[in-house]
Amino acid sequence: MRKYFSKKDSILFLILGFCLTALIAHIAYVSGGSNTSATSLMSLAVITVSATNRKTVGIIHALISGLSIGPILPLHVELGIPQKPVNWIIRTLYLVSVSLIVNYFAQYYIKEFEKNHRIEKEISQSNMATIYALIKLSESRDDETGTHVERVSQLCRLLAIKMQGIAKFSDYVTDEYIDNLSKASMLHDIGKVGIPDNILLKPGRLTREEFEVIKQHPIIGANVLAEIYDMYPNNSFLKLGHSIVRYHHEKWDGSGYPNGISQEDIPLSARIMAIVDVYDALRSKRIYKASYDHEHSISIINEGRGKHFDPDITDIFIDHSQEFKDVYDRVTADPPKVSYLDFDLSS
Repeated sequence: MRKYFSKKDSILFLILGFCLTALIAHIAYVSGGSNTSATSLMSLAVITVSATNRKTVGIIHALISGLSIGPILPLHVELGIPQKPVNWIIRTLYLVSVSLIVNYFAQYYIKEFEKNHRIEKEISQSNMATIYALIKLSESRDDETGTHVERVSQLCRLLAIKMQGIAKFSDYVTDEYIDNLSKASMLHDIGKVGIPDNILLKPGRLTREEFEVIKQHPIIGANVLAEIYDMYPNNSFLKLGHSIVRYHHEKWDGSGYPNGISQEDIPLSARIMAIVDVYDALRSKRIYKASYDHEHSISIINEGRGKHFDPDITDIFIDHSQEFKDVYDRVTADPPKVSYLDFDLSS
């Protein structure tokens, strides 16, 4: 019981149970005595305590509840007729039985819940292991340092924290949102596993036809997540992940892909990801390009303000650009250890 009811909660329910016991005993007295139907309400007090506390606590409370409408409560108050001992003894035994039965079923359903939750968690970890394998596979194909997903995770977290201090975003960018965003951002390029090497790793300029193939990776990745999201429709991590994967190549002016949506029609998570992903790509060496320094990368992002990127988010990024440089350099030098076990799809 302690796993689902804290010690504080159990004490509160116990106090509530004793308050109900006293109230019901008083109602029975002013109603005329133990011969009234008010005594049957005592089961409510017993159920309240027995369902939320240990068995021994429930039994003790049931005994006290039985005695409170037992020998000290007359059969008929006005006539002063006392109860026969057998009556209140039977009533007390009945309340103890109620306590035992309620506690048994409470424990039974808690054990069933634990078992089902354990099974669901194992399934979610299996699904997340698959996703995480796709993350690392997609990253390994075109990232020479092998720390791209770790960097974008930390950069997204930093940018969201800075946005949280701005009135326009503060209500939406909560601590939970930031945590989910930093994890979900790692999913952004999982669709690249569906892109042929001769296109993804081409050192020269892509043809129009080859670029059309590249533009399919957000759809490929989003379709992968959509199947798992159907199993966990209330999972905010997967919901954010799907938005990031699908829309992180959309542009503020509507010239992006795959949907060509613009401005605030683009989910906020994808607008954050767009800036972070471009900054990391500019700073990083790829098979088709050399790395740019921080200053050059920032100037390119500034040029994309209001075109490629959300202007408000761009301003925040540029205002704190030195902090983003520091995070990029730190994570590149010493990447944090990330495991699929850090993600829970079952909640």
